[in-house]
Amino acid sequence: MTAPEFSEIELALTSTALAGDAGGLYRIATGLMDDGVPFDSILFDYFLAAERAVGIRWAQGDYLVAEEHAVTAAIETVISLLAGMFDQPTDAPHVVVTTAEGDDHSLPARVAAAHLLYLGYRTTFLGANIPGEDLSDYLRSDPPAVLVLSGTMTTHLLGARNVVEAAHESGIAVVVGGNAFGPDGIWASTVGADAWVSSLQEVSSVVEEWAYGSPPAFKTTPDISPDLNGLVAVRTALLAEAEDELASELDDVVPARLKEELALLQAAVEGSLLADDDRIVAEMLRWQRSSLDAYGHDGLSVARALQTSLDASSPAGSLVLQRALASLDS
Repeated sequence: MTAPEFSEIELALTSTALAGDAGGLYRIATGLMDDGVPFDSILFDYFLAAERAVGIRWAQGDYLVAEEHAVTAAIETVISLLAGMFDQPTDAPHVVVTTAEGDDHSLPARVAAAHLLYLGYRTTFLGANIPGEDLSDYLRSDPPAVLVLSGTMTTHLLGARNVVEAAHESGIAVVVGGNAFGPDGIWASTVGADAWVSSLQEVSSVVEEWAYGSPPAFKTTPDISPDLNGLVAVRTALLAEAEDELASELDDVVPARLKEELALLQAAVEGSLLADDDRIVAEMLRWQRSSLDAYGHDGLSVARALQTSLDASSPAGSLVLQRALASLDS
């Protein structure tokens, strides 16, 4: 990943957001709108551009986690305030927006919700990480025309599948988007999504087609294999064993960052078993090696610890991780 250069406006937005100054960020955004910059351009060309740039620089070790979170929190706060300028039309089609189960990255979903509200839809943003069972109850109480589902990482594929299944059980079609679904949306069918979009700007076209035309026939949600069910069943114990293995290798307490990376890699293995595609784990390993090295950790220490645990608990998961590790040198 090459860190992008900041434009003058992005630099102002980013420095203000890094300071946690939501008020200052709001003034910059409204100033741009007063100068004729459309609301959707504020969302896509400025806020998301700044967020992406900060994310890349965090992965390269230029920003702390706290700084990256400060930027996201400030941007989300301002988007919420700006969205308050638009009325909720009671007679417009209702659209619900959320993230995959387990996915706490709410900014893309919030942007999609704000954009749809701006375009005149009655829009409900549910926030992040809604369990599928709870979502099903909610959708039945006030059925929307469309459910928009954001997935940020491939580690959330299983959670995305749970959300899609809950929506289909409630009679709601689902459009998905985000990096979780792979290049060209190759893993969207894995979760049973009815449509995939390559960018947030495209969400509105699908919503318009379904809300004012006719919703599609639901796609089939593929069954979960016995191997994946078995791996999910031992997830907690397996991660505990992997953490102990990592602590032994480090001869120290495992840092919180590495605990998080263990869980992400475990979820990537689950995603690979769900999609029957080793690339999900391979891409996670490449990202971890680069990002952890940038922060002074052994980039593959997490993979070695998890491999030991998988060897004992999940032959299928172990093979996936072995093949992905081998692919790093090919």
